[in-house]
Amino acid sequence: MKRALFFNVSAAGHVIPTFGLVRELIQRGHQVDYFEAPPFQEELEAFGASFHAYGPIRPFEGEMTGNAFHNEWDLAAVLTWCSIEWLPDLLERTRQLKPDYIIHDSLSLWGRLTAQILDIPAICVIATAALNEINTLDHPDYLSDTSVEDLESLPSIRHFHSLESQLRAQYSLPKIAFMDTFTNPQGLNLCYLPRELQPGVEHFDPTFHFVGPCDPVRQTRQHDFPMEWLNRDPLVFISFGSIHDPGKATYQACIEALSELPAQVVMLTSPSMEPADFGDLPAHFMLRKTGTVPQLELLKRASVFVTHGAGGAAREGAWHGVPMLAIPQTFEQDILSRRMEEEGAGLRLPQSDVTASSIQAAVRRLMDEADFRQAAMKLGQACKDAGGAVRAVDLIEQHLKTH
Repeated sequence: MKRALFFNVSAAGHVIPTFGLVRELIQRGHQVDYFEAPPFQEELEAFGASFHAYGPIRPFEGEMTGNAFHNEWDLAAVLTWCSIEWLPDLLERTRQLKPDYIIHDSLSLWGRLTAQILDIPAICVIATAALNEINTLDHPDYLSDTSVEDLESLPSIRHFHSLESQLRAQYSLPKIAFMDTFTNPQGLNLCYLPRELQPGVEHFDPTFHFVGPCDPVRQTRQHDFPMEWLNRDPLVFISFGSIHDPGKATYQACIEALSELPAQVVMLTSPSMEPADFGDLPAHFMLRKTGTVPQLELLKRASVFVTHGAGGAAREGAWHGVPMLAIPQTFEQDILSRRMEEEGAGLRLPQSDVTASSIQAAVRRLMDEADFRQAAMKLGQACKDAGGAVRAVDLIEQHLKTH
């Protein structure tokens, strides 16, 4: 029996995509020890994984850059800080568990370094779009107002270099490149997108495999959503995820845009808001908090999916062949939204162009023009044909035989 240690980041959009992979590994006789935050324990154990909670961590006191894409710039320092905090404990626990190999998320710098320091074979899994210098630094909008030289002067990047030096000195490591904190590539890299949805897929070497969604299923999640309420077609489903908040004005624009639409609308609010914050709504609207609806069941019935375009949303919308209106909040969401639009499976609306009229016009196009549905269904078939968890574990087992 092979024993795997799985290191992930504590975000639903990174954990949920691994469920099918974990299930397939365990069904083939692998033992999986999964390091995560407690909210995911019940679901991981339901698949047969052994759960291990990360240890405590001191609050990160980073500096915001003020850049339009500050989430990306600041993230490198945050991930390096987490590695400094967690590595002593993770190295000791890994020595005790004696794994045959490690699987880690592309953002899990501590997972890559644990494998590197202890000389354990490792595999990287990618829950977002796969990134490299070509589809990030050469993106037409990403550095439109900021040169590469200017980036080095940003406070968060100076902070990253300071933390990276501390980490290298502590463990006698080679230099950790800024880009590697976002990607952490290994000899085998598995992305949960099909090739058709991966931005710049031609720029990735043969160590990258685009296996598509690994069976988007949640085993233990229960919801009290009144499915009987869905008694009218079409359905417009609106969700911007649980991390990036587009702001109350975007939600209000959606309400105004769709207030007279001959359809039902289910809209999920961000964690910082309550449905009651929006007052009385048209009878065909239902507002719920993020995480309180069976999203996959709703997508099966949806005619349009209004979303931020992140990896999980893009995969799930594509899997069910739903035309998407993407309003991206971050760089990763932007490049995925552009790729989805290039495939003809939906439309992209920059945050700067969000108004009630622009949302209404886009949703009506997606509902009325059959080409969007056909392209979305084609993309959904590409997701299913990519191989999913079965192909992913085939690749892992092949990789372990030679490494």
